[in-house]
Amino acid sequence: MKKYLLLGSILLTGIACTQQTEKEFSIEGTLEKPFTGTVYLGYIDQKYQNIDSITLSGANSFSFTQAIEHPDKYYIRFRPYQSGYEFIAEAGGKYTASAGAIGVQQGVEQKLMNQYLETVKPLEEESQSLMKQNPSTPEALATLQKQMNDNFFKREKATIDFIKAHPQSYTAVELAGNLLLREYPEWKEVYETIDTLNYTYSYAFKTLKEKMEDARVIWIQNTQAPDFTTTDIHGKQVKLSDFKGKYVLLDFWASWCRPCRDKAKEIKAIYPQLQKRGVVMCGINLDEKKEQWVKATEEDGIIWTNTSELKPFNDNAISQAYKIRQIPALFLVSPSGEIIKQNPEIEYLLNLPEVTNPNK
Repeated sequence: MKKYLLLGSILLTGIACTQQTEKEFSIEGTLEKPFTGTVYLGYIDQKYQNIDSITLSGANSFSFTQAIEHPDKYYIRFRPYQSGYEFIAEAGGKYTASAGAIGVQQGVEQKLMNQYLETVKPLEEESQSLMKQNPSTPEALATLQKQMNDNFFKREKATIDFIKAHPQSYTAVELAGNLLLREYPEWKEVYETIDTLNYTYSYAFKTLKEKMEDARVIWIQNTQAPDFTTTDIHGKQVKLSDFKGKYVLLDFWASWCRPCRDKAKEIKAIYPQLQKRGVVMCGINLDEKKEQWVKATEEDGIIWTNTSELKPFNDNAISQAYKIRQIPALFLVSPSGEIIKQNPEIEYLLNLPEVTNPNK
């Protein structure tokens, strides 16, 4: 349904022409300056789905009333373009859109979303500040990347904490669908926290489940480590089975992957301690050109077994066997050849029980 609003009494009459029922929601918007163009109301399902619109001519406000069956993510968009709004609507909800924010006169879910936005606001502001920086040295760049990485994980943790605090809400499902977790156990924990019965219709739920399933497919912890034969940087043949009887930390990395190289520096700092526990490391480089691999090896002072197939990422048989889709990726293989930890943390490695006879 398309509406037309003009200035004066027609505008005022148009805004008040419908009365909201219990099975509808309404939203009223106030514009900072007169707007001429079209305002769209719609919901998000893989792409924007317009369901109503109103054409304004020099107007400062707009409104929509829409029937709704269950809570869902809606939006307000403008053409010609200007910043719009996204909000969670529910039956009986009454909302306002003004100065870049959604106000709630009636309704539970958007109130929860507003609480969440306030919770992460300091972290969002910190992120924006970090992105404006322009480091002039490699050291400054490394520091900035670490700060951005820390900020990201803090935001993800704050989001998960909020989900756990409101597990039965639609808002929790919406937030869960936007997470960028990496490992299957993390996705599974979130999935088992939220309401998986009442919101399965939503795009957010479908997105969450798809991400979880994708992570499950590539999760190979507690399975036998695929054996492989490759070549180290000195031209010597290396097999995974060569390390039988020891813990083996496999490190998939590339010269162009800054987080990979930062992770390697962390491990290098504790490598003597790991060796005492019977842990050996085997790097599996994913560069296509040897000079890039050699240069990064020299720059980082890699001291462990360092191998490469020098093949494109998707053509590397070892990375395919280990279902690598992003790096850094680490696998801790037990002395008996089982993957006992995928992407282990430093603390986990330092607390491994010692191998009593690592050469047997």
